[in-house]
Amino acid sequence: MDKQKTIHTHKQIAVSWPRVFLAIALITTVVGALFATKTLANIEKKIEEAKEDDRPANLELTKITISDCVDCFNVDDAIAQLKKQNVSISEEKTIAYDSPEGKALIEQFDIKRVPTYILTGEVAKKSFEGFAESNGTLQEKTFVFTNVPPVFVDTQTQKEMGKVTVTYLTDSSCPQCMNPTFTIEAYKNAGIQITEEKEIEWSSSEGQSLINKYKITKVPTFLLSSDIGFYEEVKNNWDRIGTIEQDETYIARNLFLPYRDIEKGEVLGLIDVVYLTDSTCPDCYSPQDTHKNILTQGFGVGIRSERTVDTFSIEGKRLVNHYNITSVPTVLLSPEVDPYANLKSVWPNVGTVEEDGWYVFRTVQQVGNIIYKDLSTNQVIRPAQPTANTNQ
Repeated sequence: MDKQKTIHTHKQIAVSWPRVFLAIALITTVVGALFATKTLANIEKKIEEAKEDDRPANLELTKITISDCVDCFNVDDAIAQLKKQNVSISEEKTIAYDSPEGKALIEQFDIKRVPTYILTGEVAKKSFEGFAESNGTLQEKTFVFTNVPPVFVDTQTQKEMGKVTVTYLTDSSCPQCMNPTFTIEAYKNAGIQITEEKEIEWSSSEGQSLINKYKITKVPTFLLSSDIGFYEEVKNNWDRIGTIEQDETYIARNLFLPYRDIEKGEVLGLIDVVYLTDSTCPDCYSPQDTHKNILTQGFGVGIRSERTVDTFSIEGKRLVNHYNITSVPTVLLSPEVDPYANLKSVWPNVGTVEEDGWYVFRTVQQVGNIIYKDLSTNQVIRPAQPTANTNQ
């Protein structure tokens, strides 16, 4: 009886395996179908999200203008940049900042600078986030353009801000000194509104008053009115140029040579130049034509005097022997050239600085395809001529 029961049980187990396999297959199929359906739904959702992100933000624009500020920033330029974004402007209107509607908007959104513009509509759309963060603020589902550069009108004081006055503190006795107007012209080209310029001689009573008030030690220089502070590029880099005083006057103090050092009572950066030539070498290069432009234009060196000395003259022979000069023509610079940091840094590659402070140019062969004289051999060195191609 027990044996038969055992055999009967084994038969039941053997018959149940196909059903188990079938059940597993059915479950796997159902799970796979559910997973595929969910995956497909996720893909479709992401496609819809991508389409939504690509869709332009629908916006309505209100431009707030000011008619009587001829120097003010042109807000249309900012709007042109806006329209280059992924946006669709469905409506545009213009209102004056001093109109009832303009005043209401300025008060509602605490607008500090005009002209400007505001946007309503899909301002919170993801595709618009980056532009909104870098150009303005979001308030009450409204975007307010706050990145308004000078010149603008301050809505609280009703004054035009960003109009800069320049005062040049000049030195008419030093025509070789660096001209500060070059810097101001660069500012103008960068969009800074210089609306007034005046010159004051440093030695005049008015000039002395400014020098004493601001403890100015170098001239010529320039002073900028406080409105230059509205120009972030200038303000953020001014510590390289000068100081900002307590009354917010910007004073240029780190000047290019040459300039007058008021405390020392002398002009610094004016040098004497000696061009050493050889009259027996009429084909040799002209050191004045070659070196002067490099000194003045390349390194900004101010020349006080320049003269040409022949190697066969008494002075020429003395210079050749004293400095052991082996190649001519060449150029010698007086010790006053030492403060020119850029020139000083490259000089070891082209010459020597002698014990008495004079700079002697020695690598004549680096000038280029020029003719010069080797004094050690008394031979004229000419550039090598290209060899003819004998294969032609």
